[in-house]
Amino acid sequence: MVNTSPELTEPIVREGTSEDASLLAELGARTFRESSPNTPHEDLESYLKENFTPEKLLACLSVKNAAALILELSGQAIGYAFLCPGEAPNRLVPPHSIQLKWFYILGEWTGHKLGDVLMARCLEHVRHIGVGSIWLTVWNNNGRAIHFYERWGFRKVGVYDFVVGRDIQKDFVLLKNIHTAPVSAN
Repeated sequence: MVNTSPELTEPIVREGTSEDASLLAELGARTFRESSPNTPHEDLESYLKENFTPEKLLACLSVKNAAALILELSGQAIGYAFLCPGEAPNRLVPPHSIQLKWFYILGEWTGHKLGDVLMARCLEHVRHIGVGSIWLTVWNNNGRAIHFYERWGFRKVGVYDFVVGRDIQKDFVLLKNIHTAPVSAN
């Protein structure tokens, strides 16, 4: 008998811990590979080896205000977002900002509104830590992702050279100001 209870089919987003470093490395490499079909193989592999190791992700997780948010469906990790403080690639991003460094969902799960679940949780996290804005870079030819981010209120503020191995790609820098609820005076 197949259990189709909502508890098993509702997506959840949980905050990753150091215990998830290997999972994040594997999921990160897989989703980045899926999203980069036109990147030369050697360049892609170089980028993956540099960015998606358990050690690298463990180091990233140890940075203050960094967070890995893992999207799960029926207990299976199907996507993730990685938020981290860092210097923006141009001066158009305010100083008290956080970067949405990676935001990926496995290819077979795209188009099911699961990105909305993950983005809502990202913005909730950003509000919770009190950061004034969130920024990201997105490949200028990824119309689907650009549309998604614009729908969530991100706006283009610049262009950035994103380097994958020896392959230099043009990315847009997108920014969203975060509005926190005003503190009520009692």
